[in-house]
Amino acid sequence: MNIRRTAIAAAAVGLMGSIALAQMATMSPQEFATVAASSDLLEIRSSELAMQKSQTAAVQEFAQMMINDHTKASKDLMAAAQKDGVTVPAAMTEKHASQVEALNTTDNEAFDAAYIDAQVAAHQEALALMTSYAESGDAAALKAHAQKSAPIVERHFEHAQQLDKAK
Repeated sequence: MNIRRTAIAAAAVGLMGSIALAQMATMSPQEFATVAASSDLLEIRSSELAMQKSQTAAVQEFAQMMINDHTKASKDLMAAAQKDGVTVPAAMTEKHASQVEALNTTDNEAFDAAYIDAQVAAHQEALALMTSYAESGDAAALKAHAQKSAPIVERHFEHAQQLDKAK
């Protein structure tokens, strides 16, 4: 893992607090699959809202990339989970569902800023999740999925930060 990715992941993990870090470090394959699947669904559903509500080309382009990349990531996660004998839930966690609902109720004028803020936060969490499981996961296929996904999530995080600076 390169130094830059480690630094970004460390910063993201630092924001999540020591309790969350301890939970991630001991995350079971089922817990990882549940959180990773929910995170993908959060990205897809919130980005579908962005395609409907945003009037900004850069935000819509980012949202379409999120839909495409996280749809693929979801399929890859399901395949990895199946290899490891883990069930991937079809529904988001309550936390992620409430984040999508909050965006859904945001008026169109305030939507872009709220969506970008949500993307930065979601990708911080996802990067910490993927990095942690890539380093310490104990299910081989899920660990390989996390290792493959971490650089993609890192690019999404950096792109979301660029959009945040431009708003």
